[in-house]
Amino acid sequence: MRPLDRTNLRIEVFLRRNGFYLDDVRILVRNQLYFLFLGCSLMAFSGLAPWALAFGAGCVLSTMNFWMLAKGLQSIVHHPDGAVAVSLIRFYGRLALSGIALFGLIIWAGLPLTALIAGLSTVVVNILFWGVFRFHRQKVKEA
Repeated sequence: MRPLDRTNLRIEVFLRRNGFYLDDVRILVRNQLYFLFLGCSLMAFSGLAPWALAFGAGCVLSTMNFWMLAKGLQSIVHHPDGAVAVSLIRFYGRLALSGIALFGLIIWAGLPLTALIAGLSTVVVNILFWGVFRFHRQKVKEA
């Protein structure tokens, strides 16, 4: 087994223990954790430069939001009774906390906005790559 396969397996086992039972959701969260590792590595190797801090902070914020969103959506799928009110409360709570965090990072910390947006967009890149590879895998199976 290759080192990357072993790492993927360890992360998948960790995610399954934490309640991520759907395969595609687990893959998306696993890949987002890799982006988080990339952001933290950039912060460590750059000597805490402002752009690296902004990118890492964006990665952390987007990963936390994505983690909670994925976990919440799985609970809705498995327990749909009364899920609308709970999901709305979670959504607005996450939105408020994210807004406060972004306000603090932009206004108080003065971090570069472009690097922060790049860190936040790692979720979009993650979902885009997942969709492209999933589409390609489907086309190969059908051929």
